[in-house]
Amino acid sequence: MTTCTWIWKDRLPALLLALSHICHYVLDASDQEAISFGLTRTSLDNNLWFDYSLIGEQTMVLRMCRDDEDTDILHCQIDHPEKQQPAISMMLFFTENFELRYLR
Repeated sequence: MTTCTWIWKDRLPALLLALSHICHYVLDASDQEAISFGLTRTSLDNNLWFDYSLIGEQTMVLRMCRDDEDTDILHCQIDHPEKQQPAISMMLFFTENFELRYLR
């Protein structure tokens, strides 16, 4: 199943941590650095996306790209098991509507 959305760039860490928690993947700084670097050459207008897999107890594949209008918007496609849809929907509700801060 694929869920498509967009997020503000500053909410990417919260999105990654939440998805990692859902699929039981241990996200670390090297993942976040790889994703940040991978996003540098993306383009929605040119259909250039960056793919990154979170392989935990279940696998989620993220496809992301920057908006070409010089905004802080990231477009996201999340491939995930169908049974994870309720958790994905709740996670998106929180990342879209609240400013989240990781306390660790």
